[in-house]
Amino acid sequence: MRALLATIVMAATLVAPAQAVAAPARPNVLLLLMDDARTGQTFVMPRALAWLRDHGTSFPNAMVSTPSCCPSRATILSGRYAHNHHVTQQSAVGRFDHTRSLQHELYTAGYRTAAVGKLFNTWDLTRRPPYFDQWALTGGGYVDADFVVDGVATKAPYSTTFIGSQVNRYLDRFERDDARPWFIYAGFTAPHAPQVPEPRYANVSYPWAGNPATRETDRSDKPAYVRHFNRTQEQGAEERQGQLRTLRSVDDEVESIRRQLEARGELENTLVILMSDNGKFWGEHGLQEKFMPYLQAERVPLLMSWPGRLDRGDDPRLAANLDITPTVLAAAGLTPSYQVDGRNLLVPGDRSALLTEYWRDPANGAGIPPWASTYVPERYRYTELYDDTGAVIDREYYDLARDPWQLTNLLRDGVPGNDPALGPLSAALARQRTCAGPACP
Repeated sequence: MRALLATIVMAATLVAPAQAVAAPARPNVLLLLMDDARTGQTFVMPRALAWLRDHGTSFPNAMVSTPSCCPSRATILSGRYAHNHHVTQQSAVGRFDHTRSLQHELYTAGYRTAAVGKLFNTWDLTRRPPYFDQWALTGGGYVDADFVVDGVATKAPYSTTFIGSQVNRYLDRFERDDARPWFIYAGFTAPHAPQVPEPRYANVSYPWAGNPATRETDRSDKPAYVRHFNRTQEQGAEERQGQLRTLRSVDDEVESIRRQLEARGELENTLVILMSDNGKFWGEHGLQEKFMPYLQAERVPLLMSWPGRLDRGDDPRLAANLDITPTVLAAAGLTPSYQVDGRNLLVPGDRSALLTEYWRDPANGAGIPPWASTYVPERYRYTELYDDTGAVIDREYYDLARDPWQLTNLLRDGVPGNDPALGPLSAALARQRTCAGPACP
C-alpha cells in the first residue's frame, strides 16, 4: 500500500502544472549627479565608495562626450550625442526633446518620477519638467539657495543637505505605493564654483603637488586660444581643495539616502548611479573651467550598484554619459522608443573610441572655438578646431601611448616625420560628427 501511495504521489508531481515564475521586479532607479567633479576626487567620499564601488561597479575610464553642463546633462538624460539632441549651448535647453528622454520612457512605463536639485542651468524653476511627477529644483548656489518645490518657492540653508533630504522625502512618498517603481534624479550643485563648504569641512586641507600638465611650460604647440589662459598650478590647487571640501557633504547625503533605502527595504531592488556632468581643469595646460579637448575636462567618476545584477569591482571599458539612458532602460526591461547612441553597460561589449564635441558658447567664453575630437584610449587623440562656418582652422594630434598628458601636439612639434596621415583621421571624425545609433563610436 505504501508503495502504491508513493507511486500515486510521484505521478501527481510529474503531471502537475509548473508554477509560473514571476518576472523580475523592475528596479527603482536613483541617478545622483555631481557638477564638475572629475576622475580621482571621490576619495573624499568613503561612504559612497563603500556602497557603490565596494558593493558595485566602478568605471575608472568613464568619459563625457561634451565637457559642458547642459549639453552633457541632455546626453545623460537621452543617451544621444549633442549633435543629435541639439542642446549644444547652455542656453539651448529649449531644443531638448523631452519625448526622447529617460524620464519619458520610465514615466510612460508606469514609473513614479522626481527631479531634485540642479537640472539645467537655464531651466525655469517654476515649471514642472515634463515627465516628472514631482520637482524640487535649484539654479545653483550653496548657502540660502533658491529652490522651487512642487511649485512653491523656498530657501535652503545649505543646498547639498536640502537635496539629500528632499530625495528621501520623495522616496518615502513613492514607497507608499510599493507596487510601482520610481525614478529619482538628483543633481548636486557640488563641487561647482564658487565652492562654499559646510563649516565643519571649511578648514580641511588637501595638499596637491600637481601633475605633468600643470607643470607644462612650453605651450607653443597648443592652439592660440589655449595660450590666452594662464591658470597656475597654485590656483588649480585652491580650486581642487574647495571642490573636495564640498564633496564631503555630498558623501554625507549619499549615506543618508542609502540608510533610507535600507530602512525601506529597497536597497536590493534599486539601481543607483553616481556620476558627474563633466570634469574640471586645475591649471592643466594653463587652463581653467572645462570646455576644451583635454582629458581632465572629460574624465568623470561613474559608479553603479544593483545588488545581484552588477559584478563588484572595476570595469575597464570606455563608458560614457551616453550609456546611462540605455543602461537604465535595459535594467527596467524597456526598449527605447527612439534611437539612442549609447550602449547598455549591463551586457558585454566595448567601444574602441569616443567622439567628443563642443560648440561655441558665449556663456562659457566666446573665445573658445567649436571643436570635435576622436579619442582612442592609450593610442591617440585627434582634434579639429573650426570657425563659425565649419571650416577647419587648427588641428591637434597626441600620441597617448607616449604622451598621456597631451603635452606635445605632434602637428606642431617641428618634426614633420612623426605627423600622422590627416586624411583618414579627418574623414573618420567627419563621419562621427553626424553619426546616429549603432554607427556611433
